Amino acid sequence: MPDSQTLAAIWQPGDQESIRQALALPATVPCLDAIGRAMADLERHHPAGVLCARALLDAVALIDQQLLAAGPEHEQAIEKHSHSGPIAGSVAAAGDAPLQKADVIAYDTALLRQESETVYANPRSSSAALLSQRRRYGEQLLLLLPALASWVQFRAAAAGSMGSTALLRG
Repeated sequence: MPDSQTLAAIWQPGDQESIRQALALPATVPCLDAIGRAMADLERHHPAGVLCARALLDAVALIDQQLLAAGPEHEQAIEKHSHSGPIAGSVAAAGDAPLQKADVIAYDTALLRQESETVYANPRSSSAALLSQRRRYGEQLLLLLPALASWVQFRAAAAGSMGSTALLRG
């Protein structure tokens, strides 16, 4: 008969989906297979690590509940917004603006720029702090499940290259 410590070091049925959500991984068959393999490796080689991983998953779930329940008072309210750069659609935005003052004959290039600035009324909202803590828990989870690190990097690379077709990893 297994003792209570051994029973607690076993993955629960919903843990695979919790890991996928905690690391914001895609719900694809290859990714779910990779999560399953990483879970089996941890359970086989470091059973106590399963307890740590499950505690991290519980902490992430609690943060997610707090984020869903957060009202507008937890968000960063924009008090002032500013931006500096060429006006969209202008010759400066297209890169066709004159390069030297001597080249300017018909218009003033300063008129082709716009400036704006963002100032938050609450610079460090509680939601931002929760998201930061959630990210740290995800990083700790990756230390326990290192085989999933390439999936997280792949997700970040796919998100960074908007407009390109993401390839599925096997």
